[in-house]
Amino acid sequence: MSLKGDKSKAFESEASQPRDSGVSASTSDNARPPVYTEHDQPQNNLPPDLSSRLQGLNVSQPDKTYTPTGNQCVAHLKLLEAFWRLKDDVGKKEGLFDITPPTGNTAENPAALAQVCEKRWAIYVARAVDRFETWWTHCIPMTKGGRACGKLRLGQLETDKTIHLVATEGVPLVDFTRDRLPPLDVLMVWHTYLLNPRCFFEDCFRLGKMDFYATGLPWGAVDTFIDPVTFEYTPSLQARSNFESSTGRLWDNLDDPQFKSIQCPSCSRSVVVPWSRGSGFTSSSGSKFEAGDGYADQDFISICEECKFQLTHEALRVQKFRNDVNLLMTQDIPLPGTVLQVDGAPMKIRSVGSKFQPECIFPSKLVRAGLNRKLMDITDPGSRSHGDSPVTIDTIKKLFETAILDKNLVKQAKSTSTAWAHEKVAIRRMMSRYWFNSSPFALDLTGAVLRQGSFIDKMHNIDWLHSPALMATMRRCLVKYNRFFAIMASNPRQVAVPTLDVDLAWHTHLCAPVNYYTHSQLKTQKLIDHDDKIEESKLSDAFARTSRIYQDKFQEPYSECTCWYCEAIRETHTSSLSRLFHTSNFTASERLHATPDVTSDPLKSPHISAHNAVRDASSEAKAKVKAAQLDAAYHQACTRARKKGRPEPTRDEYFYYYAWGYPIYYPTYMPYCVDPAMGAAGAAGVYPCDYNSVDTSSGAQGSCAAGTCGGMTSYGGGSCANSAGGCGGGIGGGGCGGSGGCSGGCGGCGGG
Repeated sequence: MSLKGDKSKAFESEASQPRDSGVSASTSDNARPPVYTEHDQPQNNLPPDLSSRLQGLNVSQPDKTYTPTGNQCVAHLKLLEAFWRLKDDVGKKEGLFDITPPTGNTAENPAALAQVCEKRWAIYVARAVDRFETWWTHCIPMTKGGRACGKLRLGQLETDKTIHLVATEGVPLVDFTRDRLPPLDVLMVWHTYLLNPRCFFEDCFRLGKMDFYATGLPWGAVDTFIDPVTFEYTPSLQARSNFESSTGRLWDNLDDPQFKSIQCPSCSRSVVVPWSRGSGFTSSSGSKFEAGDGYADQDFISICEECKFQLTHEALRVQKFRNDVNLLMTQDIPLPGTVLQVDGAPMKIRSVGSKFQPECIFPSKLVRAGLNRKLMDITDPGSRSHGDSPVTIDTIKKLFETAILDKNLVKQAKSTSTAWAHEKVAIRRMMSRYWFNSSPFALDLTGAVLRQGSFIDKMHNIDWLHSPALMATMRRCLVKYNRFFAIMASNPRQVAVPTLDVDLAWHTHLCAPVNYYTHSQLKTQKLIDHDDKIEESKLSDAFARTSRIYQDKFQEPYSECTCWYCEAIRETHTSSLSRLFHTSNFTASERLHATPDVTSDPLKSPHISAHNAVRDASSEAKAKVKAAQLDAAYHQACTRARKKGRPEPTRDEYFYYYAWGYPIYYPTYMPYCVDPAMGAAGAAGVYPCDYNSVDTSSGAQGSCAAGTCGGMTSYGGGSCANSAGGCGGGIGGGGCGGSGGCSGGCGGCGGG
C-alpha cells in the first residue's frame, strides 16, 4: 500500500507530536506507564466535582498524528455509558413490545426475567439497525473528495492505477455538526459499524460513500450533548427536526410503528409484518421461552397475501444475493466481499491488461463468466413449485463448490483454469456477507450491536469515569495499546488478544477510520481487522501467548488484575528458572501484587476482552481440557501465594453473574468464555439466531464452501492464519480480527 509522504517521516511525526494535556500517551516502548490507582493523581489536585473533568473535553486530533488521544478515550467512555443507560432503560421497560413474562413456578426466576429484558433489547436493536439503514440511505451522500460519485464498478478494480489509494482520498463531511447528529440508537449502530473496519471500508468503497468513511465519529459534536452527570444524550431540537424531515422516521425509536414493510421477493408487493409476535413465555406452563415469528424473532414467517410466497429470514438472504448478482450483471457493481485483497486494501494495478487480476474479484468474475445463469434460475422465487425445498444460502454455496471445479468456467473467469488459494478465500469472504445477513451491509449489524453490549457492560462495571485516576488510566491505555499494536506487527501470523483497557483504546482508534487505516498500514502493511470470532478456548490460548510476549518484551504484566484466571495465566509463562534467578519477568509479576488497589474482582478488572468469543461443536470438549489446564495453573498460583504470605486468589465454586440486575447462579466464572447471559439467551431463542455459536461441520450453515478452505474451518480472519489456503487468508492479526477470512456465525464482532 502506497501512502502519501515518506513512511519514516510519518513514524517520526506520530511519535513526536504532543497530545492533549493531562491525558497524553507516550509511544515509547520503554516508558513505564502509571498504574491504575487513585495514587496516580495527587489528591489535592482533584476537582471537587469529578464530573467537571468530563466537561469541555478537547477531542481534536493533533496534526500529523494517527492514534487516538486520551480525551477521545474519555469521550468514548461517556458515549458507552450513554449506550449502557439506554440499554438498561429499554430492557427494563415493563410491557415493551408485548414480550410475555414468565408465570407459574418461573415467575420470579432471575434467568427467565433476564431473558425477557434481553428480548426487549434485541427487538429495539433490530429496529435501530432498520432506522440506521434509512439514515444511511437518505442522509449519507455518495461522494468522494467532495464530489458526487457513483457506486464502485468492477472495471475500476482492474484498470484504475490509483484505486489502492482510495482509503485516504475522502474528505470529511462538513455538515456533521451538532444539528446533524442522529438519535442515540442510530448513533449506537454507526459506532458498532466502525468497530468492524474492513466491513465498513468495504461498504463505503463499494457503495460510493468514501467521504463518510473519512468523517469518522464526530467526537466534538457528540460529546457536547452527553451530560457529564446523567450521561443523557440530548441533541438540539434542530437535530431532531433534521433527522425526521430527512428520513421520515420519528426521533425516538419507540415512537416508530410496531410493524415493518417488506417487499415480497416474488411479486414485489409490500408486505407489512410485526417486529415481534408470540415471543416470550407464552406456553401453557409459562416456563419455556418461545422464539416468536415476527421480523425480529428467530422463527420469522409471513405469507404474502398476493402470491402466497413464504417470507422468512432465509428467503430474504437469498433475495439479497439475487439482487447483488443482478447489480453485477446490469451495472458492473462487484459482489460484496470481493473488493478488498487479503491485506484489507484494493490491489495496486501496475499494468492495465495484465493477466494477473486482483484475487478478490474472482467470485464476481466467476459469476460473470456464466455462473450467473444458474444462480438467477435457482434463486428465482417464481420458478419454485409448491412442495419444492426452499432455496437457501447453502444452496448457493454448493453451486460455487461445483463451479470452482469446472476448469472451463474458471478459465473464462481468469487466465488459467485453476483457482488459487487467495481466490478461494475471496469466495469464502463473499459468502460470509450472506450467512445470517439479509441487510445491505457487509455484516449483520443487529448481531454486532448485541455482541458489543458485553463490552459496554464491562466498561460500566469497571467505571473508570468516576475514578480519581481517570486521566492516568487513559494514558496507560494508550501506552499499552501502542505496545499491543507492536506485538501484532512483530507477530503477523499469530492472533493477539487485547485486555479491556487496550480494547477501549483500540475501539476509540477505530472510530477514526482513515487514521486507523493509515496507522495500521504504516505499522503492519495491512488493515488489521476487528471483526473476528474466536472459539473461546482458542481465545484463552491466544491471550496467554499475548500475555507472555508482552511481559517478556516490556517487563510488565499484561493483565493488571489478580483474579484467579489472570493469576493462572501468569503462572503458565513464569518459569521455575525465572523465579529462581528473580529475572525481570518474575519481578514484574511480583511488583503487581505490591501495587495498591489492584483488584481481584473478575467483573471489575481490565483483563481479557472476550466479547468476540464464540462456541462451536468442539467447545464442550475443549472447555474440559482448558479447565483442567487452568485448574493446575491456579493451584500453582495458590501455592506461590501461600509461600509469599499473600492471600490465595479466590475462585468460588459458584458465581453470581448479574444480567439486567438479576443475580444468576453460574458455575465458576471463566472470563474468556461467551458472556453467560448472552449464551443463555442465544440458546433459548431470544435472538433471530444464536450470535454466540458457529457450526463448522461439513455442509453446515456458515461453513466454508468445499474446496475453498484447505481442510480448515474458520469463524473469521485470524483463526487459520498459518496457511495461505486456510480461512483467514494467511495473515494473522488482532484478537478481534485477522486478515481476510469469512464469518460463519451470526453478526460481526461489534467490537465488538
